[in-house]
Amino acid sequence: MLGLMLSAVPVLFLMAVAMWLVSLYTDDVSIVDYSWSIMLLTGAVVYAVRVGIESTVNAVLLLMVAIWALRLAGFLIKRGRNRPEDRRYRAIRKKNGPNFALKSFYLIFILQAFLAWVISASFVPGFLVDSVLDWTILHSLGTSIWLLGVIIETIADNQLHQFNQLVVKDQHTLNTGLWRYSRHPNYFGEFCIWWGWCVFAIPGAIAAASPLILIAPMVMTVLLLKVSGVSLMERGIVDRRPDYQSYRDCTSSFFPWPPLKKVSDK
Repeated sequence: MLGLMLSAVPVLFLMAVAMWLVSLYTDDVSIVDYSWSIMLLTGAVVYAVRVGIESTVNAVLLLMVAIWALRLAGFLIKRGRNRPEDRRYRAIRKKNGPNFALKSFYLIFILQAFLAWVISASFVPGFLVDSVLDWTILHSLGTSIWLLGVIIETIADNQLHQFNQLVVKDQHTLNTGLWRYSRHPNYFGEFCIWWGWCVFAIPGAIAAASPLILIAPMVMTVLLLKVSGVSLMERGIVDRRPDYQSYRDCTSSFFPWPPLKKVSDK
């Protein structure tokens, strides 16, 4: 398994270098967000090519990763057009100047490539073992959880994007649609996607006696809740959006749930 994983390292490293060079040309490291899902797809493609697509299980796994990666990258590119560098990266740039252009190579791009490589380990048991496994109820369950996550994430992303395109707003916080039931339904959708893949990979992991399938969902859950997701997005948000406090008081942070009281539309 380690040998198969190591085969993806040179490709991911070259992708990191390419994205870094583009960021130097545009003077905007936000481009790293666009390559995140593509790096994971690249890892999955490398594993699939090395092992071969020899079963329905293999093919469905690769198809799920491709659909997720291309949808997410496409949405982020559409959302990021004609926008300045994300405030998160402006803060990193300010904290690590001078010579941020050089530092960004390892602080942002190499770090992302390494994280993508570690997380892609969850796909390895599937491509190694699932080629000799028949389709099971766990594959169906995992696919269903993944599909639910993709639908939720897609709807939530589009609702927020459309809201942010409005020239005139009565409020600064979206509190309708899926955002009425969760303050971060897009992150919840991503959570479902990764745990869906974990369930999908259980038969292969059992056959290979490998715990690797737990790496990605556990790491992604921590990232979504404590690092780059909910925790980071809500840091100082009340100062930027005065109406967010009342929204936070009555709306679930992550898991969708009916609001404690009617969310005001004003």
